[in-house]
Amino acid sequence: MTEAMALQVLLVDDDADLREALREILQLLEGVPCLLAASLDELRRQRPAAMECDLAIIDINLGDGQPSGVDVVRWLKSEGFPGKIMFLTGHGLGDPRVMAAAEVTDTDILSKPISSEELARLIAGVRRGR
Repeated sequence: MTEAMALQVLLVDDDADLREALREILQLLEGVPCLLAASLDELRRQRPAAMECDLAIIDINLGDGQPSGVDVVRWLKSEGFPGKIMFLTGHGLGDPRVMAAAEVTDTDILSKPISSEELARLIAGVRRGR
């Protein structure tokens, strides 16, 4: 197995089109397989596979009435997630959800839209950190 194939990314976003677009970019440009989830409940059902991922990209806002991306990250950390965690948001820094995400330790925040170049840099950084 090549190093590129060994790396796996978890994508959690309530926007199905965005999840698929990010998966396509990561698979085509970087050769990286992805595990997709739209919500914390969906992610919980995929726990064993999620815990094998090296990078998690989590949307901060997962929809009305749903646990937030911050809740997802807290759950991942409580389960012992070993990888790097990045929040993804289209909201400004003054948004209360973004401010709550900024308080979560050992995470970073990416802004939507995220470019393929940014994704490539992120993947390269995770590979170097292995």
